[in-house]
Formats: sequence, structure tokens, C-alpha cells
Amino acid sequence: MEELKVVISDDDVSSRTLLSYFIELLSEYKIVGQASTGKELIEVVMKEKPNIVLVDIQMPLLNGVEAAKSCKEMLPSLQVIFTTGCEEFAVEAFNISATDYIVKPIEKVRLFIALEKAKQALQLQGLTKANPVIKNKLAIKSNHTFVYILIEDILYIEKEGRKLIVHTDKDRYESVESLQEMEDRLPKYFFKTHRSYLVNLRKIVKIKPFGETYIAEFNVPDKKANISKLKIQVVHRLLGL
Repeated sequence: MEELKVVISDDDVSSRTLLSYFIELLSEYKIVGQASTGKELIEVVMKEKPNIVLVDIQMPLLNGVEAAKSCKEMLPSLQVIFTTGCEEFAVEAFNISATDYIVKPIEKVRLFIALEKAKQALQLQGLTKANPVIKNKLAIKSNHTFVYILIEDILYIEKEGRKLIVHTDKDRYESVESLQEMEDRLPKYFFKTHRSYLVNLRKIVKIKPFGETYIAEFNVPDKKANISKLKIQVVHRLLGL
């Protein structure tokens, strides 16, 4: 997947610095601009056309909610994550279809969850475009042989050491590709639920807690995939659509 472009808008320099530091820990996102006022945010969005904006609500000249409205009019696919020190603006924020609303002080995990929500919303938008191209089969090189697997038969893909295991109802196939390469080749309903698992969300029939993490179960005995604590909320949201 290509990097998602992010703009940070906050009149507080320390807040922008903290958000930048957290986001730079994630390779999927690239900060393409910053703004300290609502008017600056609109200008940056017009120039950079980002995928995601992090917007402080209380900013000078033009508040974050009004600025975000203007940005959404220009760029309807834009994902807006509000950051604020007050909870009183939550209703107003969600009236413009905000992706998420984070109350300061911002915690790293909470920010990562919001970014995941934004990423998944963008991916789902991609599925609704006219004439989507969806492959029927996944081609992999397994033990010096090319294997063509029906995508609808894949339950999940698991990272095991330096190789990947593609699990179907009846078989398992080894591949030397990376999990990221596999994700890029598969439809968007294959979601990375854990650093070592790429799961076909359409095949999940049950999710159970397991210690500090979660387990996804399928209609096949002994086939299970991990879901991290960080990703469980996003998984629930996607399965509820």
C-alpha cells in the first residue's frame, strides 16, 4: 500500500511535535504539512491533497470544525481526526462525519487506533469505486512451484519465521513473500489483524479473547488467527459494516 499523506493542524507547537513524533513511528503514514490556524489548514489541504488531517478544534482565526468542513467540501474522501482538550465539541465534530475524536493529552495507542480507522475507511472507499478490479486467484511460488489459489478460499496468511503460510479450508502453502507484499496484492477485505497475520474478514465466524490478545476462528477446526489488542476495535468496526 502507498503511504497515506497526513497533515497536522494545531496552534500549539508542542502538540504538533508530539503528533509528528508518534506518526513517524509508523511507516504507512507520511506527514506532508502542518498548520497553526484553520486558514492555514485549508491552504495546506488545497496544496497537498492529503488523505488524513489531524485537527485541533480550538485554533485562532478559524476553528478546527469550520476549517475541516471547508476541507471536506474540497476533498470529500478526506479523513478528519479531531484532537482537543475539551469533550464538549464531540457532537459538533461528528456532525461533519469525523473519523475519530481524541481528547488531549494524546496517548500513542489511542492515536494509532484513530489512524487505523482512517486507513480502513479509505480502503473501503476504494472498494466502492466504479469497475473495481478484483483478482480471482492469488499466484505464489511455493517450493519451486507456482501455485494458483482461489482468493475466496483463503482464510488467513500467517508469518512463520522468514516465510509465509497461506491457509485455506483444506491446505496450507508456503511463500517467501513478505506480509506487506501479500497485502498489496489482495483485496481490501484482507486486513492485517496482527504483525504476523493477514486475515480474510469475510471468513471470520467468531472472535474470542485470549490473554492480552484475541483469536479469530473460522468454519474449519484448528484454523485460528491472532488479532492484536491494538487492532480489535477496527476489526469489530469493519465486521459491523
